[in-house]
Amino acid sequence: MALLAITCAPCHGQSPASSPPADPTVAPPAAPPPAPSATDAPAAPTTEQAPEGAIRRVHVVESRSREFGGWVIADDDTTFTMQRGSTVVTFEHGRVLNVIELVDVPASGATGLITMRDGTSVRAHILDDGFDAVVYSIAGIRTVVPRDRAWQVTLDVAFDERYRKLKAALRDDDVDGRLAMCRWLFEQRAYDEALAETRALIATRPIDEAKRLLAAIEAQVAVFRSAPSRNAAPTGSASPVPRAPSAALPDRLLTPSEVNLIRVYEIDFNRPPKVTVSADTIKELIAAHASSDLIPESEAGRTRLFTQDPIELVKLMFDLRARELYDRIQVETEPHALNMFRTKVHNAWLLGNCATSRCHGGLDGGDFFLHARNGNSDSVRYTNLLILLESRFDGRPMVDFDQPHDSLLVQHALPRSSARFPHPDVPGWKPVFDRTNERLMADCERWIATMHRPRPEYPVDFDPPSLRSPDAGDLKDVPESR
Repeated sequence: MALLAITCAPCHGQSPASSPPADPTVAPPAAPPPAPSATDAPAAPTTEQAPEGAIRRVHVVESRSREFGGWVIADDDTTFTMQRGSTVVTFEHGRVLNVIELVDVPASGATGLITMRDGTSVRAHILDDGFDAVVYSIAGIRTVVPRDRAWQVTLDVAFDERYRKLKAALRDDDVDGRLAMCRWLFEQRAYDEALAETRALIATRPIDEAKRLLAAIEAQVAVFRSAPSRNAAPTGSASPVPRAPSAALPDRLLTPSEVNLIRVYEIDFNRPPKVTVSADTIKELIAAHASSDLIPESEAGRTRLFTQDPIELVKLMFDLRARELYDRIQVETEPHALNMFRTKVHNAWLLGNCATSRCHGGLDGGDFFLHARNGNSDSVRYTNLLILLESRFDGRPMVDFDQPHDSLLVQHALPRSSARFPHPDVPGWKPVFDRTNERLMADCERWIATMHRPRPEYPVDFDPPSLRSPDAGDLKDVPESR
């Protein structure tokens, strides 16, 4: 069971050592699972006092029939503990279907996007993202959507507010910080601000990097002014109009069955996920491998297989190398390593820093493209995972399982002065890992070390996308097969 404890005090589980399977596969739903049957929407959000030690608010989908919303009061590699009122519940990370982060909405509200459980979305003025409901207004009409219909809220961050806070935090003599702000303005396509700030920086410190950035800004401004049909975004816009339709971007995503296979190959029997194996699959396993010593000879022994713990059946399938049946295993929750990728890497920083439309999620992505649209879906997350695992540049892998710290995924997120293999010096880039968030890098390296070893070859036909040229079909730096 994913539910470990319901007590009056936080409970922590132990983290067992990771032990990879002999030869792993499986499949959960690609879309958010339905919640229990809807009830009448609450009249208004309920304001509740945060408990002592509260870290953040989340809504947990443990299974198709059980959900729980509350404050996270403790979190480690293996478990996290939540509290709401007098109820305290501890979950295992890898044995829940989803953890939805709830956002704190300002008292005046904020614009944002509400993603519903049926896949639709609503852009509105968000008033509350509560445990029981999401409240929003459109044209002054207030609407309350119960939690069993609303999935996730994403707030827009006002450009002017971000710019004001960023500039206020910088000292005049902070050349690196001011240069980083200039690059950020250029990345946001706030060209008037970018020109003004970069010229002001050069006036006080005429460094070469600032001069190159100014030339790039002036060139981009000239292009946009000479081509009004491209609809450059208004100055200061937080959501600029793309330079080309999104239809030009790669759209090959992994299917639910391919996601399932990857999960199968990453099963960790020390931290087993929830799995199911159908009776028909057990029959086929017995028929196909009846001559193996691992299959009981007696009728009674074979009958017991049908009542065996499903994870033990998966072990048996791996021992038999019954690869033809791996896609029949259903993995209902994420294996530990893949859960770490989701929570510690993909959602924690990769999606928001590297997969943006102005970086590797847009038309300037080059040979390394990451999907950002519907970034919380299994198909997008596992596609991005496979892109990372199968990409190499200048002979170096994005993910180095022998030396995790040397992974380009890690090195390119470090400040250029600290990296052995620094990120190319391009306008708009800024490091993800710095002294204020060292844990992000440690979490990333621990995720790499947690993945199955020796590395399996997923039976998924996939080539990382490339945007090097308008008609590019395949990645130029073809990854070495594992």
